[in-house]
Amino acid sequence: MVKNSFLKNLFSLIFFISLNLGKAQQYITVSSKTADELVKDVFIGPQNASCISVSNISVNGWQDYGNYPFSYGYFEKGTLPFDIEKGIILSTGAAANAAGPNNTTIVSDGAGSDWVGDPDLSILGISGKFMNATSLEFDFVANNITGISFDYMFLSEEYHGTSGCNYSDAFAFLIKEVGSSNYENIATVLNLKTGNLDPVSSTSVRDNTFCQPRNEEYFGRYNIPPSLPRNLSPTTFDGQTKVLTAKKDNIIPGKKYHIKLVIADHGSNANTQYDSAVFLKAGSFVGKKDLGPDLLISTNNPLCEGSSDKIIDATTAGASSYKWFKDGVELIGQTNPTLSVPGIPASAGKYEVEINLSGCILRGSVIIEIGEKAIAPLGTFSVCDKTLSGSVPINFDELNPQIISNYNTTFIPKYYLDKTQAQNGTGTPLVNGWLLTANTKLYVRIESIYNCTPVIGEITLTIGNKVNLIKNTYSTPGICNDNFQGVSVNLSNYNSQFTTDPTVNVIFYNSLNEAKAAIAGTSINPNQNLNDTKTFGIRLENATDCPNVASLTVNIKSPKKSTVLQDKKICGNSTVVLDAGSGFDHYLWSDGTTSQTITAGIGEYFVDLFFDQCVYRQTVKVTAAEIPVITHVDVVGNTVTIFATGGNAPYQYEYSIDGTNFQTSNVFFNVPRGVHTAYVKDSENCGYGQKQFLILNLINTITPNGDGINDVLNYSDLKMKKDVKMEIFDRFGNKVFKASDHYIWDGKLNGRILPTGTYWYLLNWTEPDSNLPVSYQGWILIKNRN
Repeated sequence: MVKNSFLKNLFSLIFFISLNLGKAQQYITVSSKTADELVKDVFIGPQNASCISVSNISVNGWQDYGNYPFSYGYFEKGTLPFDIEKGIILSTGAAANAAGPNNTTIVSDGAGSDWVGDPDLSILGISGKFMNATSLEFDFVANNITGISFDYMFLSEEYHGTSGCNYSDAFAFLIKEVGSSNYENIATVLNLKTGNLDPVSSTSVRDNTFCQPRNEEYFGRYNIPPSLPRNLSPTTFDGQTKVLTAKKDNIIPGKKYHIKLVIADHGSNANTQYDSAVFLKAGSFVGKKDLGPDLLISTNNPLCEGSSDKIIDATTAGASSYKWFKDGVELIGQTNPTLSVPGIPASAGKYEVEINLSGCILRGSVIIEIGEKAIAPLGTFSVCDKTLSGSVPINFDELNPQIISNYNTTFIPKYYLDKTQAQNGTGTPLVNGWLLTANTKLYVRIESIYNCTPVIGEITLTIGNKVNLIKNTYSTPGICNDNFQGVSVNLSNYNSQFTTDPTVNVIFYNSLNEAKAAIAGTSINPNQNLNDTKTFGIRLENATDCPNVASLTVNIKSPKKSTVLQDKKICGNSTVVLDAGSGFDHYLWSDGTTSQTITAGIGEYFVDLFFDQCVYRQTVKVTAAEIPVITHVDVVGNTVTIFATGGNAPYQYEYSIDGTNFQTSNVFFNVPRGVHTAYVKDSENCGYGQKQFLILNLINTITPNGDGINDVLNYSDLKMKKDVKMEIFDRFGNKVFKASDHYIWDGKLNGRILPTGTYWYLLNWTEPDSNLPVSYQGWILIKNRN
């Protein structure tokens, strides 16, 4: 490590000379100098020796970095463009490695852990480890100046792509009064977005090529493709800032200050060991002349275009000469203490002054940007009545770019009906929503956020011409809704009724008002299914005219149905007259008949009913009448109730139990015992429904003597029932007869005549219609006459 002043190492000098001769002076060359030479001869220069006295000079860095002895030195630019002619380089690696071409990545990994960082970099508030630090420091006293400044550039291998977005080497220019413990870092730039001072690094100054931009106005360029071919880069570093100026105001003449210029790698992995360097411009450490604040668009105080000249005043008591520069080029002939800068776009730039003060050099600079002047609007401008209400609400914010040809957001246009108010900025300007109802002259006062002199313009607003229409209303011929299922209509088929211009876009709405309002989402598909006549709104738009609207009425005609033609039921092979009813223009039956009526038998028919040029096909059926069906007959004692279904509606049934005499009531009383037949018919009288029923004849006495009179107990009528069971018991409970298929008993048991006496019988069956069980029991007397 090198600490404090040292003499040139002869071997190192020979090495640097031989190395740089191989570069053919095309790229940056680096050579070694002592600390005193770097500060007194290079940084301050002998011309400023009487203004600024220095002492206690030291340099700290790496003295024997492999084949390249020093991490600091003196540089000069070659023939390739570089923004600083000559000066001091402080690097986190070998200083000589800064020389181009940019065909390798320089990484400070050869010094190991012996090359440490610098604790004073903690002022940056960056967490983590610092290593490979190089610093140049000295004391100075300003004899007759109240500020100092110097120029520098920051270059780094960390400007190499997205992988360098989140880390950066650290450097600082630290200054304090001798004896104080508090440093101030003056290696900063003003963040125009936040108003804060940001320390300079590869993360705080960069454009948007690889990472999120930050303070991009201070970024210089990349020295890698596609920005620059690697062999045309004067340095091996991948990117660089512009020339920046570090400055310190409020320097007290005669007081001693200490300044420390330090740079170091941040971190210990390969990425964070990528080398960086700071290049200090030779002779730039000078007294500072304050020329006032920069006039910048970003700070809303530029020099207004067309304004009176800006006078830059560098007057300094005791000064013997002045030199003025614009963008680094001397302004020949400008030797006065003041410089007049006209308010024209070509005047924008960085202005610098060099003042000779009793042999001392003071420098000052100011950046001047030009705030653009609005071009005064003039002429007639049309606006569209988009809602076709007869008046147009004007949105002046939308109007501004249309009438001001060079409009930008720095302009503040205001609109007046009165010219004097516009000129003087008095009265209340018109606001958004002001209604234009007729051609109107307006006066425009265009102010600026830079407080430049307002520009006055004069325009006429007119309501623009609407899309030309052939007609603005159309009603279609009637379209028949023949099947009452709706009519499919493509509204676009009627576009030619309104326009034949293929550039016009036709949009459909449910009403004319909706077409005028044109609210998003309310337009409809031109394919519609209509059951009734409907009027639609149409909006017609193109790229050159204002929108127009029209109405389209689609007339739907409905055919007429017959209200009297109904399905019929007839008996057997009979016929019926089918009547389609009156009130139709024409009839056409399925059999070709064109009369109002036809005579038809059983079958299915249709008739085309012509009405108002529409046709409706109505079908009709003639079917065979149904014969009613007796579902069941209820017998309770001698009362019979007949139940029926089916037949022809309405079901006006008539009932009978003899097939001759019919009644409307289905209940019959005092029906004699025995088997009967129930009958039912309906109003069509096409046939009878019938069903047998039984009124049981209960027998209490038999005389089985063979005389043919009451010889047997005969219940054979029960065969018409289901699950019939007949059992007879004597008075002792003995079963003397059982039958399940024939129900006649002759009073015998196994062929033997049973004695006269009383016997008990049991009858059980199930009603076929209702499936309900029925049970009868009683006694029977057997009386033998023998």
